Amino acid sequence: MAFTLLDWLCFLIAIVLAVCLVNLLANFAFVRWAKTKCQPAMQPPFVSVLVPARDEAVNIAPCMASLLNQDYSNYEVIGLNDDSTDNTGAMLDRIASQDRRLQVLHNHQPLPAGWNGKSRACQILAEHARGDWLLFVDADTVHRPDSIRLGVEQAVGLQVALFSVVPKQILGSWGERMFLPAAFGLIYAFTQMWRIYLSPSLRFGNVAAIGQFLLVQREAYFVCGGHHAIRAKILDDQYLALLFKRRGYRIAIIDGAFVACRMYRGFRDMARGFSKNAFANLNGSLSTSFAFVLTLMALFVLPLAVAVLKLATGSLASPAWVAVAISSMIFIIANVRIGQSGWTGLLYPLQLLVGVGILLNSMCWHYTRRTRWKGRTLSW
Repeated sequence: MAFTLLDWLCFLIAIVLAVCLVNLLANFAFVRWAKTKCQPAMQPPFVSVLVPARDEAVNIAPCMASLLNQDYSNYEVIGLNDDSTDNTGAMLDRIASQDRRLQVLHNHQPLPAGWNGKSRACQILAEHARGDWLLFVDADTVHRPDSIRLGVEQAVGLQVALFSVVPKQILGSWGERMFLPAAFGLIYAFTQMWRIYLSPSLRFGNVAAIGQFLLVQREAYFVCGGHHAIRAKILDDQYLALLFKRRGYRIAIIDGAFVACRMYRGFRDMARGFSKNAFANLNGSLSTSFAFVLTLMALFVLPLAVAVLKLATGSLASPAWVAVAISSMIFIIANVRIGQSGWTGLLYPLQLLVGVGILLNSMCWHYTRRTRWKGRTLSW
């Protein structure tokens, strides 16, 4: 049977997807290699664990309990109640009264002009920290007892000034599963963790970090200007990594089972959370956003549509099925990697369509100046 134009297009798409799958596997190979470089310290450096918290009453107790139950011998924990409207501050004070290793700061000052809340909170925490290393973690994370130790050993062994981790993801509802797993599938398929570590250049794709677990050398942090230098950026983690790389510091990002995170609770919370930064992830560019959506539809949705069409006409001989199989492998493997059931990856066409809707909402928020998070308007 002769190939149609759509068949040839799906053949080319299958080749591109195979490259994405190889990159995903290369990322995992790099992570395995990086873990062999763990270097236990004879004298563990002093680490300041810094936790910005605004309206985190649901998350703050388990987060702090996990951070105060570490097998690392030389650290402090500082939590910042960032003008919360719930009882986050009272909960932090209560935990601190029971464990003196926790220092609590309360900030009730209005945001200065040109600052976003997360960056200001992190800057305040860094200025109060005494550690040789600063570990920024989100309040919705939960840490294994070896979390700090493994983070330090990896960073020291890799000889980096900034070390970040893709945590395991806790998804407590089907609403959260409607996009978040696909987002991590795209991260693993298109991010080149090995190149971020090995290449000193600032070319596209050479910088990445995740603020849920972000460990930095204190001296390098302040040399780079800290969060003050990126005070208006929504993507504070990405831009902090960019600052480090511009200064010539080596950075690394891997995945790690020693920290888990539940980013959002329910579909609405997830959609709002991603809407605040989806357009910013694409540099606030309409052309880049259009190209990104077109790429997603061409790589992951078009082959499925062609395969269904072929099936309806009684034909199974099409490269579209190969493309669909490779896409399914990418998202199944990524789901398992972030701690989810592999079969959830088969929902990727629906998840990506939801993602496009979130991007459109993010663009709408940006152009109508309605980008908000936890009661604050975000500028960028």
